[in-house]
Amino acid sequence: MRIAIYLTNPEPEGFKAGDQHYGEMFEDMLRPHMGGTIFEHFDVASGEFPDNPNDFDAVVITGSSAFVTDDDLWIEKLFEHIRIIDKSGTKLFAVCFGHQAVAAAFGGIVEHRDIVLGTPRIDISEDCDWMQPAARSMRLFAGNFQQVVQAPGSLQVIGSHPDCPVAMTIKADHILTVQFHPELSATYMRTYVDLIADDITAECAASALKSFEGGSDGYIFAKWAAAFLIN
Repeated sequence: MRIAIYLTNPEPEGFKAGDQHYGEMFEDMLRPHMGGTIFEHFDVASGEFPDNPNDFDAVVITGSSAFVTDDDLWIEKLFEHIRIIDKSGTKLFAVCFGHQAVAAAFGGIVEHRDIVLGTPRIDISEDCDWMQPAARSMRLFAGNFQQVVQAPGSLQVIGSHPDCPVAMTIKADHILTVQFHPELSATYMRTYVDLIADDITAECAASALKSFEGGSDGYIFAKWAAAFLIN
């Protein structure tokens, strides 16, 4: 199986050779559950797209420090690729920025909201055969300043949180998106809180750091995502 990982995060300030980027985090997340899979990375934030996304068995779209509402050419091209992928029925798994991009590509509305930071619980309203082990809720790391405020009619909302009602969506059996992060670690999230310290209150930071101590259900969600991509 060949999976294209669309790296949508512009190179962060202070990024050093050897630092792990988001695409590598997704590869590390999925590889234990998808033996033999070949992952290919595309720095789409720098304009590097595959000629045809449907040459791959699946596409993964990462999170980003960019905003879906930014007026950048690469974001519009990403929307075009999402629509091409959807039309062919190629598998697509998208997280955070990717989740929002899928909604926007189909006509949904993405806007700035108060940050959702910590390990919020997604309440899951649908039972799908790839959700093994089964769970009706899932705690994942989060740190998003934008969210989908109106899902397009083509996406089914199957997961929600009081502060982020459109937290998880599917389309048929080929698209899965989630606002929060199964690929991130508590160590990374602590670093992220430091990076955004000027944009949040001290109380918000302290609450988030406390929540990280309990970990997340990212390992379970990784199994779900892998099963979704394989089936």
